[in-house]
Amino acid sequence: MAESQADNEEHDAILKMRMDAMLNSSPASFLSLVGALFAVYVYWSPSTAIPLIAWQLVITAVAVTNLVSTLLYARNRPQRWGARSWARFVCVMHLVSGLAWGVGGAWMLTFANENQAVLTLSIGMAAVTVSIPSVVYLRAYNLFHLPIFWTYALGLALSTLQFKWLIASGFFLMGAFAIIIGRALGDQLSNALHLSMENKRLAERLKDRGAELEAANRQLEIESHTDPLTGVANRRRLMSFARAVRGRCALLVVDIDHFKSYNDSFGHVEGDTCLVAVAAALERSIRPDVDLLARLGGEEFAVVLNGVSAEEASTIAERMRVNIEALKSARRARIKRDVTVSIGLAVRGADETRSLAALMEQADVAVYRAKSEGRNRVCIGGDVEGNRNVA
Repeated sequence: MAESQADNEEHDAILKMRMDAMLNSSPASFLSLVGALFAVYVYWSPSTAIPLIAWQLVITAVAVTNLVSTLLYARNRPQRWGARSWARFVCVMHLVSGLAWGVGGAWMLTFANENQAVLTLSIGMAAVTVSIPSVVYLRAYNLFHLPIFWTYALGLALSTLQFKWLIASGFFLMGAFAIIIGRALGDQLSNALHLSMENKRLAERLKDRGAELEAANRQLEIESHTDPLTGVANRRRLMSFARAVRGRCALLVVDIDHFKSYNDSFGHVEGDTCLVAVAAALERSIRPDVDLLARLGGEEFAVVLNGVSAEEASTIAERMRVNIEALKSARRARIKRDVTVSIGLAVRGADETRSLAALMEQADVAVYRAKSEGRNRVCIGGDVEGNRNVA
């Protein structure tokens, strides 16, 4: 059933492309008005006036209908009409037009002199030539040209023209061969339409695939720079961000106090919950899109504060310490016991060029000093070496 639906959709899409080609050529109907006026002028006489006027009105009505239908089609009116409805309408109009030209021309040929016959045959052949775009929809093309060729052949057979049977046979054969030629051209155009549809589908698939790959690449980029547990940046992202920071900044190293005992007491699942809560508290304490929070590993985090002075950095670090200390009282954090952090701070002035590694070393020293001085505090790094053996 899925294949049948897909085939129907493809058939309708190709049929719409055929209707586009045919209806866009409908302005050529204006030429039929000119041809009809020439014929009326050549054949006009008191005895033929009424039939000629009636025939002219039919040709005019068909031409106007074709032109109006083109405007309606371009505006998608009526909206309930799909490609199949327009195809039926086009077939009817081609049949009516072919009969109008064929029957009218055949009638004129029955009493035409040689000069009049030449004009009539020329107008008929011009009408068939102008209708060649209709070969994209072979049914409509045949409904137009066959009435012209074969009724012309009948009119020639009934005429008094010299070589009438020879000319009539030629027109009959042209109608038959037009079917064969039209089928060949129609098959080629159908193949071209199929290829066009395939190319369009392929382009859409490539576009969708490109969008999927782009999204996957973005996700991989995010994952390659994100800590999978806490969702904050990882060490790689920290290094990239820090290299881009110029001038004044601060680097904070944040270490959770007694985290090993927390894990031992409550298990690694609760330990992970604690890490996530601490990361969220740290992230709430910094400026989005300006500063960066990263997890260095284990219970240790780093924060880069961009464009801050030592005083501003100390204020932010203290805010971090307070926010984490308050986690136990926040039910949403699901912390099992009081959690505190020791924070080491290193500041780079506007005119300094110290690297991230140098700042990290200084902040790391400050963290160990904060632990040695009792934990749950902020220490600013300097030249004083801290005790690195604090548990």
